[in-house]
Amino acid sequence: MPRSGMKTAGTALAALCLFPFATASADPAPHAAAPQSPAPKKEVFFDDFNGDGLDQSKWQTEVTGENFDTTNGENQAYVNSPDTLYVDHDDASTGAKNGALAIHPRSTPGFQAPDGKSYDFQSARINTKDKFEFTYGSYEARLKLPEGANAKGLWPAWWSLGSNIDEVSWPNCGEVDSMENVGEPWTSSSIHGPEYHGNTPYTNKQNFEGMDPADWHTYKVDWTPDGFTFSIDGKQYLQTTKQQIQQGGGNWVFDNPQFLLLNFALGGQYPNGSNGISEPYYGLSQDAVDKVKAGNVRFLVDYVRVEQN
Repeated sequence: MPRSGMKTAGTALAALCLFPFATASADPAPHAAAPQSPAPKKEVFFDDFNGDGLDQSKWQTEVTGENFDTTNGENQAYVNSPDTLYVDHDDASTGAKNGALAIHPRSTPGFQAPDGKSYDFQSARINTKDKFEFTYGSYEARLKLPEGANAKGLWPAWWSLGSNIDEVSWPNCGEVDSMENVGEPWTSSSIHGPEYHGNTPYTNKQNFEGMDPADWHTYKVDWTPDGFTFSIDGKQYLQTTKQQIQQGGGNWVFDNPQFLLLNFALGGQYPNGSNGISEPYYGLSQDAVDKVKAGNVRFLVDYVRVEQN
């Protein structure tokens, strides 16, 4: 979900870490020191969306034409409305635990944003900028994709941006795409920086092997001074290191705080790069449009958690 610039699927440079098996001695040295357990991680951010609405102490909404300008050729306006962003407490229906955040795009032909531009759809985008920002740690979200990841051009995302974006601009601030889906049975994760953005080589897809895309899944990122590791339901599918980026001629810009984002776009450059659709909307299929009009399309978030050592 780049702030600007075209984004298409690239070639993964995932590093495979192989760990040799170790065998224990039958007669260990009597004075051998006992192995120390790693320090427990501390939860520094958690939201399980169990209130009456969005927790304003943790999140802020972005509004097209006020504090957000449309990017990536997307077709929706982001608004601050309970029609597009709300907490659903019907756990039996959603499958969540203790409530779920729903980002629910709506068909609103001819809607005029505060900047005077017209949009046929409304949706929501939220972030933690100036409310919660962090450097290094493990962060995860339990998410349910809209329409079982089966409506081309629907573009929900969970990601982060460098908190210094206002000073250095995108992509110099750095961007980490924890999960993106474009209405097809796969998700992608990517790293964007000054020399590697848009069609970044530091990306990979996972195809829900042995899993149902329509189910709830937990997407996790482990961020250290040495790099990033991405996983779904505990299964790693991408590792990008500082060394890789520097050896590839890129600048490592991930030693500064980042803030979290959740949003749901409709069409745009990244979906178009996968589906090639230009009608009825750029990157957005008629099937997806019909489902949005019927009110059936939602991106659900059970919780978001950040832990640090």
